[in-house]
Amino acid sequence: MDIFNQLLNDEREKEWVSIDSELESIDGEKKEIKIKIMKDGKPQALAFFDIDGTLAHLDAIHGKAIAKLFPEENAKELEEVYYRGFKLGNSFREFDRMRGIYVDGHADWKDPGVYLKERFSHHSKEIDEPGNKDHEIADKILKMYGEAAASIADEIYKKNPEEFEKANIAPIFLLARTYSRLGIPMFGFTANTKLLVEKLAKYLKLSDIFIDIATDETMAGGGKEIAIHKMIKEAENKGIKVPKDRLIFVGDSIRGDIGSGLIAQNKDKEIKGQGILVLKDKEALLEIKRQISENPELKKLTDSIDIHGLVISEVPADDRGNPVLLSRFKDKFLEKL
Repeated sequence: MDIFNQLLNDEREKEWVSIDSELESIDGEKKEIKIKIMKDGKPQALAFFDIDGTLAHLDAIHGKAIAKLFPEENAKELEEVYYRGFKLGNSFREFDRMRGIYVDGHADWKDPGVYLKERFSHHSKEIDEPGNKDHEIADKILKMYGEAAASIADEIYKKNPEEFEKANIAPIFLLARTYSRLGIPMFGFTANTKLLVEKLAKYLKLSDIFIDIATDETMAGGGKEIAIHKMIKEAENKGIKVPKDRLIFVGDSIRGDIGSGLIAQNKDKEIKGQGILVLKDKEALLEIKRQISENPELKKLTDSIDIHGLVISEVPADDRGNPVLLSRFKDKFLEKL
């Protein structure tokens, strides 16, 4: 299946069905999500979208929220250090890392790679899984952060709701809306708290297109691979037969977003799919290609799952400045990794 807007042959279409989103819109309602069922009794695909850094830039929220947790630190440096850990897989790891840096004095953990090697690789269970002291400490910090971030989101929307529209990464929003029009069911997943995600679903109008969004609470015990299994189960509970061999993973992290699909195969061998790695510009594309060529783990990942890099800066626009994702232009912005 073409990952953009190539309709499947009409003779494969069976019917359209509707299910309710689990997300509340700004008016407090839960929207109907329309799904196209093919002759095999399943949708033509099921897609998982990362939110933060893929569908929207939320720096205006994160920068202010992290400063509230560590008010004695230099705000600019603190924000930069925090962002470096965004691809660790979940916020329990991120706040374990931040506490280690700014409370326990592990300055070398400012490099997430050092944190993974020195700390997480030896204590992953204690950090990820409930019932462990390290997890409970990280969870407490996460809840504080979630409350601060949710309050900031409310404040931004109250004063200037247009800021959320400006935060949208337009080509990826267009991709999600295209999938929605094609009747492809979609879930979001993001390393943020449920409290904050409930706000984002309303202010970014994600409730119009997503069935649900997995949060840090959904992923307790691991990373986004746990959310994949839970979202598949949620779709099945709503009466949707999931095409496990036709999954699409969209995100800005090759390991944390797209790689989670490969990890999910460890529990369910039926899971297969393709990935779309969202990249800011050509420089980012060249960098990820360099990393793949030099890192055996990444090379194995790209050999195991079909991944395309989508370069945001190269997506063409129409005469009104709106992005265009038509298949005939995809060679300009889409490249197989």
